[in-house]
Amino acid sequence: MKRRAIDSFRWVAAEVGRQPWIAHKLLRTTHAVSQSLTAGQVLTSIVMFTIIYLLLFAVWVYVLNSKIQHGPDEISAMPPSTSSADLIETAPRLANPAGYSLTTAHDPDSQHDKKEKS
Repeated sequence: MKRRAIDSFRWVAAEVGRQPWIAHKLLRTTHAVSQSLTAGQVLTSIVMFTIIYLLLFAVWVYVLNSKIQHGPDEISAMPPSTSSADLIETAPRLANPAGYSLTTAHDPDSQHDKKEKS
């Protein structure tokens, strides 16, 4: 029952979406054909879209391959000790390897910053 309803919905969506006047028998298919568009133009657009999508696929494969070849990012250094203060200080760097966030509060006089500067 559910499968039949889905198939019926697909058919209605396709027919009403593509050719609403033809599906409701208000216009004949022969009258709906474009007079200004040739078969060669349609073929050219299909070929061009195919080429564009093939190029996009090639770029995707290239980028994916470069990511795979690069491998995972290096794990940033662990804190010198496992005290709660050092772990809390290290957590933001593990979340953002580029450094501390500019939008959150940060204590510039923390022990970790002093170790990095020296």
